[in-house]
Amino acid sequence: MLAAVLGLHIADWIVLCCYFVGILGVGIWSATKVTNATDFFMGGRRFGKFFMMFFAFGSGTSSDQAINAVAGTWRTGLAGIWWQFLYLPVTPFYWVIAPILRRIRALTTADFFGSRFSPATAILYSVYGIVISIVFIAGALFSSGKMINSLTGNSLDRMAESIAFEIPVVSLTSVAASEKDLNGEDPKPRLTFPVYWRQLAGYEYAILAMTVMFVIYGMAGGLSAAIITDFAQGILTIAFSLLLLPFVFWEIGGLGALHQQPHLKAETFDFLAVNSAAQQLGAEPITFFYVCVLSLTALVGIIVQPHIMGVCGAGKTEYEGRFGFTVGNFLKRFCTVAWTFTGLACAAWYLGTNSPLATSDNPADRAIYAAVQQRASDEFDQLPTEQQQEIDAIDRKFADELFGRAAFDILPRIVPGLVGLLMASLLAAVMSTSDAQMVVSSGLFTENIYKRHIAPAKSESHYLWVGRFAGLAIVVAALMLQATFTDVIQAMKVVIKTPAAIGISMWFGIFWRRWNTSAVWVATSASVATWIAVSQYGDQLHAAVPALSGMFKQTDTGWVMQGMWQDVSYLAAGVIAGVTTALLTRPQPLQQLDKFYTLLRTPVQEGEVLLTPCSVPEDNNVREPVIEFAGFQFPYPTRIGVVGFAVAWGLVFVIIGLTKLLSVIL
Repeated sequence: MLAAVLGLHIADWIVLCCYFVGILGVGIWSATKVTNATDFFMGGRRFGKFFMMFFAFGSGTSSDQAINAVAGTWRTGLAGIWWQFLYLPVTPFYWVIAPILRRIRALTTADFFGSRFSPATAILYSVYGIVISIVFIAGALFSSGKMINSLTGNSLDRMAESIAFEIPVVSLTSVAASEKDLNGEDPKPRLTFPVYWRQLAGYEYAILAMTVMFVIYGMAGGLSAAIITDFAQGILTIAFSLLLLPFVFWEIGGLGALHQQPHLKAETFDFLAVNSAAQQLGAEPITFFYVCVLSLTALVGIIVQPHIMGVCGAGKTEYEGRFGFTVGNFLKRFCTVAWTFTGLACAAWYLGTNSPLATSDNPADRAIYAAVQQRASDEFDQLPTEQQQEIDAIDRKFADELFGRAAFDILPRIVPGLVGLLMASLLAAVMSTSDAQMVVSSGLFTENIYKRHIAPAKSESHYLWVGRFAGLAIVVAALMLQATFTDVIQAMKVVIKTPAAIGISMWFGIFWRRWNTSAVWVATSASVATWIAVSQYGDQLHAAVPALSGMFKQTDTGWVMQGMWQDVSYLAAGVIAGVTTALLTRPQPLQQLDKFYTLLRTPVQEGEVLLTPCSVPEDNNVREPVIEFAGFQFPYPTRIGVVGFAVAWGLVFVIIGLTKLLSVIL
């Protein structure tokens, strides 16, 4: 019955059931190891480098990223890889920043803000960090739900149509009122939050199923469960990244056949500038400057993502966090290469004459084939606007589901159970990200808001249960947010931009003594306000500053500032506002600054006992030298730091060179 309803072979269900039983068993076992908040929110700081490597890989690698890479490749060719490669130039800095974050000895990132600045900034970050986690979980669930639906041959869509269950959706919209105000003048444009009802989509039933799974073991075992399951799920994620690649190439004629596809244009294989292809597909040209801006935004935001403190801090010493954070993310970069070439092969197959869409017995598939052919043609711009929008919507939906659709068309013909294995790997990838985000964000609420300001002096058991239910509430909010996304690339943009506004203050707070509480509030507020202005009021900004018209593009709904200039605008606004405020206001008390920077000079010793977060252990009197000038303070370079940083940059160039080489020979 299940096979008939959900389009999966009995062997696929057996594989999935084995995965579910195993993952729930780990969650229940991990729950027996949780006795206090440090165990739940930081895993007891007892993990070695290989567990930390897979924790960094698993918590930072979700199936939505594979789907983003494949969808981006479908829309912009090889250059679509930069939607994931934007973190590649950032990765060497993980080797440098990981030991610093471990030395902070924080339970949550909000502890850093409270120790370095003030309790009020800890609350600010806690709220902001919870929002970041909600966005991350929503993006991962949205993309993965799309793929699971396609893995079932869109059976979930058909099920949803038969159930016809409706949900409310709240959206953010910038509108200009049509009526005059009391003075007879045109009112200013305003933000509105319209609520509308829509039918629950098929992929959202998959989202609900995934959510139940990771909430159960995440609420039970906390970060320990996340780290232990990420070890197994990381292996499954690597398998998921490589499983489909050889079979899709087989369909187009084998390795070396990509450049033999007459329907793929030369721009498809451009590694950076894809001006003509980008314009044709309605995307921004992916130039060197574009990549630099996105990478800078990613670097500013990565340090403040709520789970990063756990990724760097759950290991026994600084080296475990450094090794795990850096090597785990380089594993992800290699997986990105596999995702991208899977996307290129899928584009060659589904746009070609032997496309399974063209030869399908299903009229809906043939209609999709006609639409994607029109979308890729030179005549698309000559079509009526309404027809362009209809075709573009079909193309976007197909791009979002492309990875899963290819698996559905290929894997059942090879060995029964492969779709189940791919789905288990997919679930592993998304749940390893979502559970970590759920746990760390619940820690932000419990440790920095509830415990300190609502209900202090309660038992450890009380705070553990508050943390568990806070995580549940955060996941519910993420479910509501994902309902507002329209495609996976839009979701990816939100994920990239969200953390950077407050990330500015964490970077300055670590390295510059002059950055103070006022600067945190002003910089964050200026960044967020600028982001809202440049993303929601494109028409008004384009009219007000015609000299900057090159930063805008015209769409069906009006003028929109290009994404990279949005990033430049809100990052610049935050830095300028924060630096100005820091220089014009009083610095933090000298005693507070000395205590914090002494903490950064004190290396972590294995087995050290902390009475409170962000404090120097009483029996640790080792202090390392630092470089100081103009109020800035940097760790003194060490051999392992310099060599590791250089090796990491070598790997960056190896991965770029490998990608370029494969784009020529495949």
